Amino acid sequence: MARLSSLRDALSLSLKSWRLWLIQFAGNAVIFALFFGWLQVSEAHWWQLLFQALLILVIVAAVLVLHGGTLVYFKSAHEDRTAQLMPAFRQALKHIFALAVCVFMVHIPWALSGHLYNYETSFPGYLRSGFPAWLRRMISEPALDHTYIFLLVLLHWVILPGLLLPFLLFCADRGFRGFVAFRDWAKTVRSLAYWIALIVAAVVGIYFVGVVMGWRLDPKTATFRGEEVSFVFRQLLAYLLALFSWLLVASALGRARRGAGQTGA
Repeated sequence: MARLSSLRDALSLSLKSWRLWLIQFAGNAVIFALFFGWLQVSEAHWWQLLFQALLILVIVAAVLVLHGGTLVYFKSAHEDRTAQLMPAFRQALKHIFALAVCVFMVHIPWALSGHLYNYETSFPGYLRSGFPAWLRRMISEPALDHTYIFLLVLLHWVILPGLLLPFLLFCADRGFRGFVAFRDWAKTVRSLAYWIALIVAAVVGIYFVGVVMGWRLDPKTATFRGEEVSFVFRQLLAYLLALFSWLLVASALGRARRGAGQTGA
């Protein structure tokens, strides 16, 4: 019951934080627009290169403060429901350098795990070739292919994020001291509700977003105007589902941190 209560708390707070939804919705859209603009900047003159460098620094800082502040807010809000948003974003801004280093470090194993997808067509077959004949009769090659993909998705979108995200929260909240918060990390990742939330978020953010993006109008009856409306609707719905996934994970992490107890910030 306590685990269900933790999961309920995380889901409830992620949905009720409408101001944070607005900030995330608008903030990510602005960041994307700035990044698109950065791609369009010409490189013909030195001042354009300087502008490019400054703009990308602004974009990176905005990403760190927006999402680092979100993590800090949920950690605070699960401790005190009257917690305000702005102090959380100021806390992330205060520790932006530690947060930047942490993002760089945790991105390395996450990015390396993505390379395992390069072996999805070769490794399962190689593995199966070493099975005894009776086991090959029981396990088909497509079944092994699907199992390999499933395990990769689980590693890439649930296990590694679940293990690494607490350090982002600690660094956003405490600065460089967050790198050595191993005891708090161990207590946080023991939360079953946290892992359930990660799985739910992965299903919504990957599977359902993929389903939405795959919707198509009947080509026999579709019009150009209808295609435009469908495209905008699919993009908006996919964006909202992705935001829900992220906010659910951030809220679940904040709830797990509260359950782990305080060790002094």
